[in-house]
Amino acid sequence: MRVIDAHMHYGTDRNVAANTCVPYLISGDPDSVIRLLDEEDASHGVLFPHDRRKSPPWDADYDKANAEVGEAARRYPDRIVGVARIDPTFGAEHTTNLIERYVGEWGCRGLKLVAGYDFYRPNDMKVMGPLLDQAEKHDLTVLFHSGDAPRDLPYLQAQAAKAYPKVRFVLAHIGMHTFLWEAILACQEYPNIFVDMSQAYPFDIMTFIRNVSVDRLQYGTDVPYQSPAVEQLKLKVIGLSDEELEKVFWRNAARIWRIDRQS
Repeated sequence: MRVIDAHMHYGTDRNVAANTCVPYLISGDPDSVIRLLDEEDASHGVLFPHDRRKSPPWDADYDKANAEVGEAARRYPDRIVGVARIDPTFGAEHTTNLIERYVGEWGCRGLKLVAGYDFYRPNDMKVMGPLLDQAEKHDLTVLFHSGDAPRDLPYLQAQAAKAYPKVRFVLAHIGMHTFLWEAILACQEYPNIFVDMSQAYPFDIMTFIRNVSVDRLQYGTDVPYQSPAVEQLKLKVIGLSDEELEKVFWRNAARIWRIDRQS
């Protein structure tokens, strides 16, 4: 069965990587991404930098980390979907310029946001508006880290989805168990919100499918912090049909991230 890994971090430096579940995944080494995809039997991976700044203060706006993702996406455009890590608190002009450049230079397909690390609220349109304007303009998917109080909460992220109904939003980790039902309610309310199952309990995955839809759920691993074997096993033990497995493993992600169609 085809697989798309919709949640991949681009490794880290070698010292830290040695202590992760995928120690060979190293930022700046596109071949290590392809090795992992091949081991997963995955046709594509959705790749973005780490949530935290890699080396502050010299990469405070994640531009250098995004450049590494961009290089990987350029080298393997048929396998890697490049997503930029964005901090919108740098202001409208800077945020707009970065996104325009990423789209133009390496075909950026989405934006990864972690409000808790960058100290803003996802429902603050003074901060979020310029970024979401660009997402709508360029048909970019917006991926939120979800499930950590007080800023990375599904009910705050849902307000961004309400304000921009044409933009696709993904709540990673289905709210991290503690906020599972908040993520479910957000998806019930707004059809432009989806989730990925990385780091979620099998119970959370089953509960989401029963209360929302299998059509809104994507497979993802959160490598290198989780093992792809563990994430795939979750789907195999909860009793999904072959049709449902196809949707979660790749069909939904292909639609959400514009894979298999012209940009």
